[in-house]
Amino acid sequence: MNLLSKIILVLSFTSCFYYLLGQDCKTKVSIQTDIQNAKLFIDDIFIADGNNFITELDSGRHIIHITDNLWKWSSKSIRDTINIIDCTDINLNYFLNDQKILDTDPQDVYVFKGDSLIGNTPLLLEQGQGDYLLEKSDYLTKTISFQEIASGEKPELQFVGQEKSESFYNTTLFKVLVGTALALGATTAYYKLEADKKFDEYQITGNPDLLDQTDRYDVISGVTFVALQINFGLILYLFLSD
Repeated sequence: MNLLSKIILVLSFTSCFYYLLGQDCKTKVSIQTDIQNAKLFIDDIFIADGNNFITELDSGRHIIHITDNLWKWSSKSIRDTINIIDCTDINLNYFLNDQKILDTDPQDVYVFKGDSLIGNTPLLLEQGQGDYLLEKSDYLTKTISFQEIASGEKPELQFVGQEKSESFYNTTLFKVLVGTALALGATTAYYKLEADKKFDEYQITGNPDLLDQTDRYDVISGVTFVALQINFGLILYLFLSD
């Protein structure tokens, strides 16, 4: 074996040695946060509680997720992605207390940052600069800065829509019509029963006066029944058109 071949062989072995060594090494990652009892997840796997974490990660892409309460809707949290390409130690610092909750009166207001919709109120915002635009149907748009939000101000949007009229269900007319319907129904039933009773008596006695009373009660029962139908139809119409 000549000298050149020996040199190439040594270099090959050296390269393989460093490659294998690099494959085995892990990166030490230190993570600090300003939340005392934060929960740390890496690649959606729970790691530990606390505010000062030290772990080792393989090369590649990893997702860091820190939250102060996993089950609370208004919890403070942050997600970050890191790419590890060598074995150099990494120090990460996350400050969740720079987040503020934007609440409005009324709620469920669209929040825009520039031209982008970022959510609906109540909304957790990261520390930042610039203004936020608040929009909601039937309300005037409003602009607010992060500094105003951080001060605890709760923006109120001015209503400019049309006030909805009182529901028919809550009106006096509805109550009167329902009361009238009950009275007409009771009257119809009463005179119909009286007519049937007088007719039964007429069949037994043959007294013509009883037949006249039967006819009179039938007429009253028929009139009140028609009035009941008209009353019910009016209730149904007003209820559906409300």
